[in-house]
Amino acid sequence: MTKTVYDSPFAAACAALPAHIRDAVCTLSGLYSGKCSEIRLTRGGYAYITVQGKNILTTSLCTDADISETLRSLCGNSLYAHAETIREGFIFTDSGLRVGVCGRAVVRGGLVERVADISSLSIRIPQRHVSAADALYPYVLSEKGIRGMLIRSAPGVGKTTALRELAARLSSGKHPLRTALIDTRYELAAGLKGGMIDVFSGYPRAVGMEIAVRTMSPQVVICDEIAGEADARAVLDCVTSGVAVVASAHGESLNEILKRQYLRQLVDAGVFPVMVGLYRSDGHVLHRITNAAGETLPCQE
Repeated sequence: MTKTVYDSPFAAACAALPAHIRDAVCTLSGLYSGKCSEIRLTRGGYAYITVQGKNILTTSLCTDADISETLRSLCGNSLYAHAETIREGFIFTDSGLRVGVCGRAVVRGGLVERVADISSLSIRIPQRHVSAADALYPYVLSEKGIRGMLIRSAPGVGKTTALRELAARLSSGKHPLRTALIDTRYELAAGLKGGMIDVFSGYPRAVGMEIAVRTMSPQVVICDEIAGEADARAVLDCVTSGVAVVASAHGESLNEILKRQYLRQLVDAGVFPVMVGLYRSDGHVLHRITNAAGETLPCQE
């Protein structure tokens, strides 16, 4: 069976929508120069899109049938093929879309066996922003060598985008680095092509980092959302093996990050000499670049 190739992830997302929602989404997105980063459908509510951090309602109401039709289309009419990731709350499509799935969990023995009565879908649309890493790149790769970096922000501000573009920059150009990208949820590598980059898709972070260091001799490992002791131990193992780590974590401030013991231990160990806070203002993403003590680092050329 021939798979349809779309011009963009946004086109692929729209193709999965029922006609009345697709028309409303396309019309509204057009008013904002097509800069739609998310389409959200909620049963009994109006569909909306997210543009530069702002949630904008459409005029189309979502029904059970709309949710079911969209989900089937995104899954290529095979829910079974995506059952494992649906249990974890998402699906990933061949077009590079990552779709959050919300519904009623059927639990057995403390584990989610399946998700029924799906009521919400969050279609995240990956977009390349090739300049997103320009301010960060010199802090990772400079005359001082390769340094680790931890990027923090509230959800939806741009951590994943910054990591994606750093991966693109670090793995290409005149002085490319051997770069391992641990793409646990199939979204970090969206749109990346070429370069000295090895993508570990779907691996749990800790497992992916361990295998990457053992098998691909990376100079830098990039991963999203450090979230627990196992991830932290894997990061520390990378660094003790001579591999720099660029990663992200949820948190609006450095103090919030340091309240988590596993992150504090990494910072105290010198794993992340560069700390980056991302903030959104008037539709733009701003950076605050400091050391682990919160002192602003000088601008790098």
